[in-house]
Amino acid sequence: MPLPPTHNISSAHRSGIQMNGLLKSAFKGLCDVTRVNEAIVLLQRSDFLVLNYHCVLAKPRADRWSYGNDDDADSFRSQLRWLKQHFSPTDLAGLRRYCTGEWTGRKPPVLVTFDDGYRNNLTVAAPILREEGVPALFFLCTGYVGTPKVLWNHEVVMRVLHWPEPEISLPLGGQSVLPSELDARRSFSDEVNEACKGLAEEHLAEYLNFLRGKTPSVEVMDDPESRAFLSWGEARKLAGMGFEIGSHTVGHTILSRLTRARIAAELRESKATIERELKQSCCAIAYPNGSARDVNETVFEEVRAAGYDWAFTTAPVWYKAGGDRHRIPRVGFPGHTDLATFKAYASGLHTRMSRAS
Repeated sequence: MPLPPTHNISSAHRSGIQMNGLLKSAFKGLCDVTRVNEAIVLLQRSDFLVLNYHCVLAKPRADRWSYGNDDDADSFRSQLRWLKQHFSPTDLAGLRRYCTGEWTGRKPPVLVTFDDGYRNNLTVAAPILREEGVPALFFLCTGYVGTPKVLWNHEVVMRVLHWPEPEISLPLGGQSVLPSELDARRSFSDEVNEACKGLAEEHLAEYLNFLRGKTPSVEVMDDPESRAFLSWGEARKLAGMGFEIGSHTVGHTILSRLTRARIAAELRESKATIERELKQSCCAIAYPNGSARDVNETVFEEVRAAGYDWAFTTAPVWYKAGGDRHRIPRVGFPGHTDLATFKAYASGLHTRMSRAS
């Protein structure tokens, strides 16, 4: 079905959304002051928290194109210090000990992970992680390493934001008038991007070519600090600092939209490339996008067949002992967020609030 034009949302509805957001923010602040998050952490200390990061920038700044996954160095350090107070940061070896019943830490374990393979993971995040003594696992999209490209889903957003015509054809068919106001167009471009994630691979390629044909002058790599990828030399430096490296497929493809043969190729080629370039084993993968609709039984079967010991989703809950090692949930959170909100996401308070509303 065609996406509804975002600018048709009523001002009353927008006000209601804003008010709801303010109430939730105030409630999270109250929970922070009363240490509710820490209490929730204690209640589930027998479980395992995996956190999902993407980018860490040197300084806080405006997110022009609503990417939504950027953090800044000072906030990142504050988050790590709170984690160290209430968790035991660990690595894949710690995860293995947890799964075999050999975890002996008095605090719940936490594993910090990063998706996509951005250069700022090395230049900004890694030094802070080392200074704070926190291990981390970095998942690389091997088809983007050492290239000037941006992720295909970011490209979709950029080209829709800069669409030169009053109407646009939609990924699932039909036409829509584009909102003229910037915030509304940002929301609309995100909706188009989400629709693209549901397309079969060949249809996605067709839609991307359509967008490119109409926006040939758009500079999609307009923000290298946020979106530029590591080179293989830089990835080797990251590994040389003691951090673990995993796969995020070759092309950041939504695996459930591929044929079995293409799933196998994405999984095996990325694993082989990492092992060849870094001269070390690649035993973990994070599913691109990682929600329930982005994986299926065929994907899980091929992940096991490809030789991965661990695979991570984006289900926003903690991992429980005895759970499937190829469906390990990870908790993500918005970029540009305050520490109180981060705590609410990490503890699971935010998920509880979302399910209750």
